[in-house]
Parts: sequence; structure tokens; C-alpha cells
Amino acid sequence: MLLLDKLPISHAVEVNHWNSFRPGSFREQFTIRFQDGNSFWLGAVLNGRKPEWGRVRLDFNPNKVAEHEVFQLLLDYLVSNTRPMHRTVRRFDLAVDIPVQRQDVFLVKDNRAYIERRHGQEWTQYLGAKSSTVGRVKLYNKTVEAGLCYPLTRLEMTLDPSTPYEQTNFPTVYYLDNLQIGLDERIKTTETERFILNAILQGCGTINQLGRKTREKIKKLLNEYVQYIKVGSKEYHQIISQLNSYKNNKAQAAPTDPDQPPQKKPDLPEWVKAAEEAEQETLTLN
Repeated sequence: MLLLDKLPISHAVEVNHWNSFRPGSFREQFTIRFQDGNSFWLGAVLNGRKPEWGRVRLDFNPNKVAEHEVFQLLLDYLVSNTRPMHRTVRRFDLAVDIPVQRQDVFLVKDNRAYIERRHGQEWTQYLGAKSSTVGRVKLYNKTVEAGLCYPLTRLEMTLDPSTPYEQTNFPTVYYLDNLQIGLDERIKTTETERFILNAILQGCGTINQLGRKTREKIKKLLNEYVQYIKVGSKEYHQIISQLNSYKNNKAQAAPTDPDQPPQKKPDLPEWVKAAEEAEQETLTLN
């Protein structure tokens, strides 16, 4: 608490504090906001039958705050005052950016709860619970959300780092390369055929139920113009390795943003102030 109280004085950050007494939440909650608008959250004292005074949790985006001196200062304090077996990464959000228009990317339903929201170009699909719990999947239009001038669709997944890669329930996501389909003079597709293609990919029927000509065309589309989004084993383990390095505070290099407040101008002697004021009066009279 003493460390957090001093931060706004020693660094150019804003510290907001509030209390929560809901069971399962943290009693002392803080947001630390930087001058660039990014922030991270810290909670202390887990509420339960008996408050767990030594329990602390950090929620942060490494791409946005890990290089700030204040974040490294707090993380180093927590690592220095805890035992290695008591430091865990409970969950993490993995974002995959797909440089394709949103209407060309599809999320396949599975046994998780499914929600879909549409509003103009804003089309968002969800799998899993509403809160940010493990198994949550979100597919949305990043172009609209961030006001970008180029097509971008984002897939976000909330995952548990303790679950082996082979047992992780990755969603099935694919996109149609409509640009290449339109440029390919060998094959001309109708809206009906593209609807059939999507229906088959979503598990509605099988390709064997189609007529011969339609079946051949759909097979060609499946083989050449449907791309699945996959997280490779090598890349996934690299991510897990980076996450685990935060538990030992070994992931950060020297901070690139010291978050220091602007230096105050030195106090001038009274005779210097008087001379400057006299000079200003002389200039005004002239």
C-alpha cells in the first residue's frame, strides 16, 4: 500500500483505488494508468470466509504495459516477496489477427454456448461463457472497432496455460479467399454455391448429398480457397514460455518508458525575477 501511495508522486501515473466486498473478488482494487492511456489492474486481499491477506493478482496486457518502469517495479516487488510455487498464471487472452474482411471469416459452433450479434458492418460471434473465463472465444471486426482503414478480423481466445496444447479446446475458424475466387477464371461461383459451401463447413449436411457437378465445384473451393486459422504447437509453447517468465520477472528488458513526471523549473533568485519583470516593463513601454 505504501508503494502504491507513492507512485503518483514518484512517477507520472494515475492510481485509482476502490473496494469490493463481493465473495470471490479482491477487496483492494487498483488501476494504474499511464500517460499514453494504457493501464493495468492489481487486486489484493481475496474475499472469502476468511480474507486471504497475502493473495494478489495482476491483470495486464504485456504488449501495452510490460515496458513501463512502474509495471516492472510492482512486478519485481511481488516476485521478490513471494515463493516460486505460489506464483501462477491463471489464464491469458490470445489474439490472432486475420487480414481479411469480417464477412469472409466464420466461427464454427461447437458444444459451447453460442451468441451472435450483428449491427451493420459490426458482426461479432462468441463461444463460451459471457465473462472472461477459460474457453471464451470472440471473433469480431477489428477494422470497425479500432477505426482502421484496412480489413482486419480479430480472433480472441481465453486459455488456461496449465492445459497441454493437445488438450486445449481451440475453436474452428476459417475464411474464404473471395478475392482469389473472383480472379480465378477457371471457376465461377454463385451466391447459392457459396451458401452451400458455408453450410457444409458449419456441419449442416455433407458434400456427398450434392449433385455431381455441384459436388465437384464445392470440393475445388474447399481444397483451394478455404483457409483454416490454426495456432501451431511451436508458437503456442513459445507463448507459454514467455508467460512463465513473468513469474520470475525475467521477461523484461530495461524499461523504455520511465514514467517520470516532467522536471520542475529551478526556482530563480528574487533579484533575477525582479530584473526580468523590469525588462518586461521596459519592453511594454517601448
